[in-house]
Amino acid sequence: QIEGRLEETCPFCRHPLSKDDEESNTNIMRRIEANDPHAMGHMGKRHWDEEDYGTAFAYLSKAAALGDAMSHFILGHMYSWGQCVETDKKKRLLHLEEAAIAGHPYARQSLAYDEQENERMDRATKHLIIAANLGYDKAIQMLKNCYIGGHVSKED
Repeated sequence: QIEGRLEETCPFCRHPLSKDDEESNTNIMRRIEANDPHAMGHMGKRHWDEEDYGTAFAYLSKAAALGDAMSHFILGHMYSWGQCVETDKKKRLLHLEEAAIAGHPYARQSLAYDEQENERMDRATKHLIIAANLGYDKAIQMLKNCYIGGHVSKED
């Protein structure tokens, strides 16, 4: 595209890339109106980063209901830290498990930490192996530490 002086486009929809924030927001809102879970999750994360937790919770809840893994992950942390919601370990765990099932490696790592705290190293190891297979480098480092500590064998 660059060599042929063609306009850069989105690799998924082939729509020209936004030139400014206003156009980008318009495009995202159009995708949200079409019930795109990724767009809802993106907007929710944007509000979460800006510490507007009420709006973030609304967008993330809708996106999670539609199956967005990142939204489940962030909601899990919102329930953990009490951001706009009461702290709730069961809901935190539910959202982290949903994110992990959907392939979110950070959720796997969070679940591994929980399992380590509950002294279930075999389950923690399984979560870390899956996260490492998803390409998460920190999980690989944690597995190395587990190996050094004798909790993981080469066969694992």
